[in-house]
Amino acid sequence: MSVKTLVCPHCHTQVPEQANVCTGCEAEIARGLTRRGRSFVGLIFVGLAILVAGVVLRIVEIKHGGPPLPQPKAQDAIFVFPLVIAVVVVSYLIGTKVARLIFPSRVRFFRSYQHQ
Repeated sequence: MSVKTLVCPHCHTQVPEQANVCTGCEAEIARGLTRRGRSFVGLIFVGLAILVAGVVLRIVEIKHGGPPLPQPKAQDAIFVFPLVIAVVVVSYLIGTKVARLIFPSRVRFFRSYQHQ
């Protein structure tokens, strides 16, 4: 049985796949997408959630021949804003979790250089 290894791009040392730090140069090993990449996927999910909500509301409007929701009143804002925020936050969180599942195999080595 052989152990899978990675090769550090900084010092070319072979490192076990489960390691979090290179044994040669102590570079940090990170897996998956970067934070920016996960955020981008999360924002795509937010856009898709808003698009799906708009399409569903339009389908209901066409089916019933009128607006799917009654005209909003000022006192309804206390319910509408949290609902919109919940849709955005939940879809963003789902998107970032999906990004972690889709791209788990990306490996990056981070090495901090200290000036002396």
